[in-house]
Amino acid sequence: MNDATPKEVATHFGIATALSLSAIAAPFVPEVILAYAGYRFLHHFTYGWRTWRAPARVPLHLGRRGYRDDTTRLRGDATWPIGLAATGQVWLRRQDLVQGLSLEGNTPTWHKMAISSLVFGACANCIGAIIIQHDTEDEEMLSGQLADVARPFGRDNEIYSIDFKVVPTPPLRIAPSTLAAAVADLRLVPEASALHAALMPILIMLGARHKKNPFELYPAFVDEAALDRLVRGEYEIGRGEASAAQLSSADGAALKAAIKPLRDIVKEKREVGRKALAAHAVEIASLKSVSLSDGFELRSAISAGGLVCIRPSSPLTTALVIARCIEALAEDRPGHGANSLIHVVYPETLSGGSARRFRAAAMKAGAISSLSLPARPVSHIDKATRKIGALRIQERPTALATKPSTGKIISTIKDCPFVLDITLPAGTNL
Repeated sequence: MNDATPKEVATHFGIATALSLSAIAAPFVPEVILAYAGYRFLHHFTYGWRTWRAPARVPLHLGRRGYRDDTTRLRGDATWPIGLAATGQVWLRRQDLVQGLSLEGNTPTWHKMAISSLVFGACANCIGAIIIQHDTEDEEMLSGQLADVARPFGRDNEIYSIDFKVVPTPPLRIAPSTLAAAVADLRLVPEASALHAALMPILIMLGARHKKNPFELYPAFVDEAALDRLVRGEYEIGRGEASAAQLSSADGAALKAAIKPLRDIVKEKREVGRKALAAHAVEIASLKSVSLSDGFELRSAISAGGLVCIRPSSPLTTALVIARCIEALAEDRPGHGANSLIHVVYPETLSGGSARRFRAAAMKAGAISSLSLPARPVSHIDKATRKIGALRIQERPTALATKPSTGKIISTIKDCPFVLDITLPAGTNL
């Protein structure tokens, strides 16, 4: 130690003094230090070279061989393949995706590849997938593409298709609250939602009395003259006129009670709401793909873990399907949706509020919620969806036609944050 500095000599002397005093005061301290050093050495020797750091979780098949996740210090249990990065495969746990996923891009082909990748992960994890696709005129249903993905798992015959452009049999079952939520999601004036909430119970009552579909009565009663007569307690259905005064005491009292919320709306606000609803009245009347009484129940599909592909026909039907998904996720016990993935191609014409409610209901039900959005959503959609998901996969446009599936994944998961360029698996090469 002739070449040591006085500070180094003092440090060594202090350490030796502390160890000497420890040995005098408590003879077991040196043994404890030795045991701890041995434990740390063996732990590092056993697991130190078999840990996996972010940006990827340790896959389950490696966890069975002893590899551990460096972020959780637990054996690897990731079962969901996301894509391929420069450092290798990117895997996540199902619990990571439950925190919310968004696919952001402008190329339809890229979105289809991303959706196929999600369905592949769902099949690999033996859970269901409900895909609500876009409603463009020239777009085909994704059922065939999903069947190709599910075929290696023997699930290609499980896919159930609901096409709103062609009346499905059976139709999708909804509730009056479903249509009310859809109307509120169309970015209409508040008076439209208030008028619809007051008018729909009347139409349901009159439809049951006259054996009519309540949706078919919608345009007639959104007419200005017919609405004014209804407020006075009079109406006409099938060239037959009736009024609360002419009906029997029970029927007249029921009609008066049903009309009261309609009368409570100020006439000026009622007219504003009527004009807003009139633009959608014809479409509501032609809703043959949905039913208030019977039909296909989305809640059963979520509980059973089925593979369902739905193609809406308009923003209204898209809002209807989203609202029904929210109701199905929220109606049952917490965690009942753990066997389902639900993906929605979200149109910009909606308000964005349904996206927030959809993600909150999915997290409560334990389901994986995913949204397809443009690369740069409009302001109200961006504001509504900016902070409601822990994972985002953004498309990275490339000039090479052979690489249409490149993207960037951004994770804000609490114990696994990362940003990474990835390549999504394509088609049947998953």
